[in-house]
Amino acid sequence: MVKILKNKIVIISDFINPTIPEIFAINGAKLVVNFDSNYSSDRLFQNNFIKRINDLGGEIYITNEPLSDFEKSKNILQFALDKFGTVDIVLCTKNFMENKFLLDMYEDDWDKVYLENLKSSFNIVRHVAPLFRKQKFGRVVTLSAKSGLIGASKMSSYSASKAGILGFTKVIAKDLGKYGVTCNSICYDDENHNLHSSDKNNLHTNENIASLATYLASEFSAPINGQVFQVEGGKITHLSLPRRNKTFYSSTPSGTFKIHEIDSNIEYVLMDQPKILPRYKNLNNKVAIVTGASGGIGKEVAKLLAAEGASIVVADIGSSLDGSSQNSEPALKLVEEINELGGNAIASLNTVASMNGAKNIIDDALTNFGRLDIIVAAAGILRDRMIFNMSEKEWDDVISVHLKGTFSIIKAGLKYLIKQKFGRIITFSSVSGLYGYGGQSNYGAAKEAIAGFTKSLSKELDEFGIKSNIISPGARTRMTDSVPSTTLNLRKGDFKIPDNILSNDPSQVPPMIAWLASDASDNVSGKIFHCVGNRISLMEDPHEYRSINKEKKWMAEEIAAIFPETLGIDLINPAPMAE
Repeated sequence: MVKILKNKIVIISDFINPTIPEIFAINGAKLVVNFDSNYSSDRLFQNNFIKRINDLGGEIYITNEPLSDFEKSKNILQFALDKFGTVDIVLCTKNFMENKFLLDMYEDDWDKVYLENLKSSFNIVRHVAPLFRKQKFGRVVTLSAKSGLIGASKMSSYSASKAGILGFTKVIAKDLGKYGVTCNSICYDDENHNLHSSDKNNLHTNENIASLATYLASEFSAPINGQVFQVEGGKITHLSLPRRNKTFYSSTPSGTFKIHEIDSNIEYVLMDQPKILPRYKNLNNKVAIVTGASGGIGKEVAKLLAAEGASIVVADIGSSLDGSSQNSEPALKLVEEINELGGNAIASLNTVASMNGAKNIIDDALTNFGRLDIIVAAAGILRDRMIFNMSEKEWDDVISVHLKGTFSIIKAGLKYLIKQKFGRIITFSSVSGLYGYGGQSNYGAAKEAIAGFTKSLSKELDEFGIKSNIISPGARTRMTDSVPSTTLNLRKGDFKIPDNILSNDPSQVPPMIAWLASDASDNVSGKIFHCVGNRISLMEDPHEYRSINKEKKWMAEEIAAIFPETLGIDLINPAPMAE
């Protein structure tokens, strides 16, 4: 047997089953295993497990740190450094699941799932990132789930966190790749498989997750970075990354899509539906909440929905980009502008980052307009930083506004949408999470988490006439203008696009949102639409790209041998090590 992790130092962030550390130990790794959930207070079990690893010829030490606590999770790294002097590999295994209908979910339920899954992954990776950067080697393998890819009913919090882990992993792959570090994610079928069980039905998948993780943690996996894999029994699949599958293009970039153009073409062009008669009329008698509405895309959305007849709640505290100040004037001016043009709007100067703030926004809608039909969750901030420099506050601030804010406003308004058996929910994702943009691990994680959350809502709420869709916008706004030019240059291609071909004005995004907010979108839910200027694209869900199968369990060296000519035949590291 080839021990492909011989003398490598591995942190396993949480003990979820014995199979993963056993296979790592068999392959020569020296282990620090943190017990934060299963058997975390069972010293007899932990001692017996140490003996089990030692009997296999391995070396193991155990910690008992709460991974969701930023400061205490650092103790795991320090313990490993004290014992071994370095760390080569981090396996983010924390996995906490709770099945609840969103209507029955409390804030503590949401927070618990987020902290135990997504925040825990950030904590341990953030602590180890400077070390990996300095030593110019490291492997990060994160654990996600199928529900994070496609959503699942009654699992919206878990789907959000597991999707967020995917976005986080893709971004840190860019942040750390040039330092010889790779970051990849493994998904499992959470509907049919229990990671925490080692019975016969689950053991096969657990063994193959462990063997794939062992390979991805080895030196032989250097070209593999920012990728997502799925393990189901003996089948290991390389999943495609989200891509713009079909695009509707307008050759008049100075203009904006008319809503009737979208109504006549979107389902036919992007979704292969039969051509049908136009159905869009207007948004008369509808009430819409638009968060983050005092500037950028949110402002343009509020203006268009009002022009189409909806009554608008302009929900925005008017925070500066760095969060240092608040100014209600932009929201109040927008309300004045809408009302002067014959519309009907009020301001709600409350934050979506708290449940109380979100409830106040909903109450303002009901008090002033008597109903609620549309929620557009556009509030957002940026705190860009490379993962090895990011503070906990920079992470928390972005997650609080984007992800928690999206949850809070939808949760607060959901019972009213369900009662009337009609609703339109439009959330905002980003290519930063779907593709992975360097320096935005907080933003990328939040934005892909929102996509996973919304896909779950589409499955959970469809029976109530509530349609939930995601916009991935592209436009030049105050927020995007804050991104340094050096960062933007890294994302550009070589071709200099002529001025009259493409456009990216914020006013060109809202027509798609107006259509999704209307009765005409009744057949559309759980989709991601990338809207930028004169292009609207349907984003394709991750799907099987290539796979390898084996009836019995995979050995890590078997995967290492077959991978380059199968799953990895044309994989290119998106952030190769700098010369």
